[in-house]
Amino acid sequence: MKKETESAPKVTVVIATLGADSLVDTIDALQNSTVIPAEILVCIPEENAQGLDLSAENVKILKTMFRGQVAQRAWGFKNASFDMVLQLDDDIIVDKKCIEVMCAALSECGSNVAVGPTMLNIGNKSSVYKRQRTPRLIRRAYYWLMNGSSGYVPGSIDKSGSAVGVDFNEMATNQVNVEWLPGGCVMHYRDNLVLENFWPLSGKAFYEDVAHSLTLSSRGIRLIIDKRAKCMVDVFPEMHFKFSDFISVLFSDYKARRYVMARFLRKSPRIYFYYLIRIYRYLFKRLTIKTGRTG
Repeated sequence: MKKETESAPKVTVVIATLGADSLVDTIDALQNSTVIPAEILVCIPEENAQGLDLSAENVKILKTMFRGQVAQRAWGFKNASFDMVLQLDDDIIVDKKCIEVMCAALSECGSNVAVGPTMLNIGNKSSVYKRQRTPRLIRRAYYWLMNGSSGYVPGSIDKSGSAVGVDFNEMATNQVNVEWLPGGCVMHYRDNLVLENFWPLSGKAFYEDVAHSLTLSSRGIRLIIDKRAKCMVDVFPEMHFKFSDFISVLFSDYKARRYVMARFLRKSPRIYFYYLIRIYRYLFKRLTIKTGRTG
């Protein structure tokens, strides 16, 4: 598929942002795609839009009187002009053919579908959801604690409420049905968009992609990952956070997960095992780093 041809699909991209420095690189990648978006809607609170210069014919800045990723994105959705709409975070770098592949997948799979790409670590191009190298027995015990006898199921939301990612290296086919899509990059048909602000919690919207995915599924929208579509994101290991910051993030994540599980899923004590293990991993890795520096 060539750039700017009559046969190229017309796509609206909706980016909810507070004006992060990474936004420019995100838009540059879109402009260098094999399918250039017909419009890029940058949804930003009015107070954050001061001095924002994104001069390009297909870029529109939509100033909002409110802030919050879900609310800003919904405003962009309402203003989308074209039938195919890509929601994109402001720190995602799409591969040159990412939009082309997702448009094709959307067309091939019917009207009631949303498509996500494979997510790669921008630093080493490995899957963001690559499983850690741990002894097999420990892995099996962990996944049993999280998901019972079902164990590790890529693309699922397990019994602890954890959203299990899909490593494209483990995909036997180009496309796979999933229970959730990472919210950083999802292609929709405009008629299927969730236009309301479904997120009631304040602050950073932890876990909203799971709530969004479950809302789409409840409306009969099938969720798929296409491994031929790729995008990249910077991954920051959590052990690099100070302990106070780590606990703050963890508590916000817990509140969000508890809300989503109460609304959409069954409550389960497995959620507490999940957070205990995360704290243990963080402390163990921090101790390992500290010992390595002083040893």
